[in-house]
Amino acid sequence: MERLTLLHLTFIGPTVSPATVEFGPKLTLVRGPSDTGKSYIADTIDFMLGSKTLEDIPERDGYDTVLLGLRLPDGEPVTLARSTQGGGFRLFRGDHRAYPLPVDSTSKSAKHSPKNTTNLSHYLLDKIGLGRKVIRKNGRGQTISLSLRALAPLFLVGETKIQAKTPPAVTGQHTQRTGEISTFRLLLQGEDDSAVEPGESETERHTSEAAKNDVIDTLLTELYEQLQTDETLQQVNERLQRLQATITESTGGIEETAAARQQWGKALSNSERLAAAARRSLTELDTLDARFKLLHEQYTSDLDRLEAVAEAGTLLGYFTPGRCVFCGAEPEHQHLNEDCADDTTALGESVREEQRKTTALRDDLLQAIAGLRAERDEKAQRLQGYTDDAAQARTTIARLDDILNPQERELNDLLTLSSQLERDAESIRHIQRLEALRPDIEAGPKPEVMAPTAGLQRSAVDDLSRMIAVRLRAWGFHDGDSTSYSFDDQDLVSGNQPRSAHGKGVRAILHAAFTISLAQYCFDRDLPHPGFVVLDSPLVVYRPPDPNDEPDNSDDVLDTANLADRFFADVQTNFSGQIIILENEDPPNALEPETRDISFTKNADHGRYGLFPHNQANDTGGGNTTGGDGR
Repeated sequence: MERLTLLHLTFIGPTVSPATVEFGPKLTLVRGPSDTGKSYIADTIDFMLGSKTLEDIPERDGYDTVLLGLRLPDGEPVTLARSTQGGGFRLFRGDHRAYPLPVDSTSKSAKHSPKNTTNLSHYLLDKIGLGRKVIRKNGRGQTISLSLRALAPLFLVGETKIQAKTPPAVTGQHTQRTGEISTFRLLLQGEDDSAVEPGESETERHTSEAAKNDVIDTLLTELYEQLQTDETLQQVNERLQRLQATITESTGGIEETAAARQQWGKALSNSERLAAAARRSLTELDTLDARFKLLHEQYTSDLDRLEAVAEAGTLLGYFTPGRCVFCGAEPEHQHLNEDCADDTTALGESVREEQRKTTALRDDLLQAIAGLRAERDEKAQRLQGYTDDAAQARTTIARLDDILNPQERELNDLLTLSSQLERDAESIRHIQRLEALRPDIEAGPKPEVMAPTAGLQRSAVDDLSRMIAVRLRAWGFHDGDSTSYSFDDQDLVSGNQPRSAHGKGVRAILHAAFTISLAQYCFDRDLPHPGFVVLDSPLVVYRPPDPNDEPDNSDDVLDTANLADRFFADVQTNFSGQIIILENEDPPNALEPETRDISFTKNADHGRYGLFPHNQANDTGGGNTTGGDGR
């Protein structure tokens, strides 16, 4: 039958070395201490098969792309590439594990669509013989196109799901139960629901209960599509509280820096204003100084002319008493202002008087110039001080901007994430309120509907149940002989108790047996199946390292040493497909040579540290932290 094979999972980035986990064709065991990135492998495989988001962790810094190498049923290797931020996929022919990636690629949408075949879900389902299959989505017989996301929980089981109390084949969501059982039926019997016709007439479809359920189903579908997380409301609220605390802290730092910048901005504005006023005053003083200089030159020129007049008059005797230089009259015969029009002695006195006045004016002017220039020097010193203050303010503002800009960008990112989490929380609350309406609706008269298990053959369920019991016995599970799969409850029963009544250790073992047995059931009967199984922590849930700690529930702990030994022996010899196990504990005995054994040591000086290379800058004692206890 057509199967896929996982070749490798690789993180790449432009400035970091690739972080690669290579998978073997049969069993791949990734083991090591908690918080080394084991569960992140399962999460990333799920992300590369269409999950919406991948958790961002510090160790992933520098890696911007995830590569998933696949071998198609025809033997051709291909590589899926997706941004770590999500979005669509690029499909490359060949096996690629580093930059640069080839130029030629095919785009594949992450969202399944029955009308548009250019999506990853349709591409991979078509490769394993499940393309264009349909499943029932509700009791009225309405069908939807099978998606890879609907199929994934049956072959890829994370740490939370493997320990959960919900049955292995379902999630516990009421609106999804029919579709989940129909998907299980498709694998178990190789039959889809394309032959199913809606059993209700148009009149019955418009009855009050059906109409209300239609509205609720539609609203729930829209709400689920809007959700950007698979977390519970409590988990979202806890994340939101932590994020809001971070936002408050970040806002306080920004406000403090912004207040300091505002003060320095005011100081800069004041310094620039004072400097501008000082420059204007200096310009006015320079203009006045230039005018005074011209006036001084004029006074000096006047004095030079008066001096020349005085010297000429003296040389010619104009200003000495005696014979008149103009008419030749002797002093006794001179009749001032009558016979002679000019009095040379009076003229000389006038010249000397004018010299005294002009000299006095020039002296006054020199004093004014000296005062003016003293005032200019003082204002020039003030201007220099204002200029220095402005320069210091600009330097300080630039430094504060260098601090403030990254803080504001980080705050914007935090606010964006907070808004998304608030929307997710509101969507989950809407979902819970809508789910709470169903009991009131179901209390009224109900039209006949198809049971979720309609079409599921009891004989097929019984065959799978026997395979599960045989496998549990092979593992040495103490209640293997009394374990079966309940057709009515669609859950495992062990030791006369439903799986949900056992502790999480037993629940994990039973879920692992179901998933592995379902895959082998398909292989044995040549039925469609992806061809591989991924199990996170099937044997031992994470516990504190102190061996004296006692577990809260005795059912949580099995004889894990013996069970693990037989478990690995069984999956290496009695499983026909590819299986990837992520575990905290080392296997008790040596593994087969063809098994790929990957050990994460969480020791920077010994072996492989974890999924990502050891980074001392990010190492705070938690290693490759990815959340959850068993990671």
